[in-house]
Amino acid sequence: MAEALSRAEIEEIVIENATKHEKYREALLADPKKTVETQLNNTLPENVTVEVVQETPNKIFIRLPHVVAEGAELSDEDLEQVAGGKDDTYSCNESIGGFNTRNEFSASVF
Repeated sequence: MAEALSRAEIEEIVIENATKHEKYREALLADPKKTVETQLNNTLPENVTVEVVQETPNKIFIRLPHVVAEGAELSDEDLEQVAGGKDDTYSCNESIGGFNTRNEFSASVF
């Protein structure tokens, strides 16, 4: 089973692709949830929204991550998301650097 990506890893992949590919950036701004779902080849839960804001030379944004209260339990839906996974085996035997990781760019989001 493929290892699940953290939010930070997903964010890093999305930002890297948006920086390198103008059409991906446009798709991300137009329909962020669909674009991220396509990128991850997975469906996000219905109650999850994805917002994208673009900085300007005169305006920056600071993202504050969600902090789970100490002792809070995961809901059944959250547990299902954690327990689920995509059975996707692949080989990166010819990769140089990157520690055998895979970063795909889906052109079908345009």
